[in-house]
Amino acid sequence: MKIPENIRSMEVYYDGRCGMCCRFNEWVNEQERAFAVYFVAYQSARAEEWFPGVNALDPERDMIVRTDDGTLYRGAEGWVLCLLSCLRYQGVARRLGSPVLMPVARKACHALALRRRGLSKIFFRKKDREVALELHRMPVPGCEGECRLTTHGDIPDGLI
Repeated sequence: MKIPENIRSMEVYYDGRCGMCCRFNEWVNEQERAFAVYFVAYQSARAEEWFPGVNALDPERDMIVRTDDGTLYRGAEGWVLCLLSCLRYQGVARRLGSPVLMPVARKACHALALRRRGLSKIFFRKKDREVALELHRMPVPGCEGECRLTTHGDIPDGLI
């Protein structure tokens, strides 16, 4: 991912019914920021007003980020840009956006996105003791090749 250098602001179109998405919104807004970030629930009237046609881009599947120059980013790239907006996490964002770590960030983001509704029900609507009990009840899925994060074959020459 090529990290843009001169972002002045960006809009983040997220799922306003998802506890995890809403908490991420709150967390970013608590941080000291390098540039303005406007979070807009894709279900809101404001979303269609600010970005006509946003729902045709299937924002329920992946968060959509639009920078002030009109460039669109989805999913993991959008998460990286949200981190980039936080002064304290710009170094982390640049590392995650690198050719070596971006594939891992994409896989982690995809895994979370697939489970975000379930995770939201567990983590964002219950007390800690209830969360612990719920997590202990969950079956541990097997790994059939899709859990592989990276092999040296995935890393471009000269980066390791």
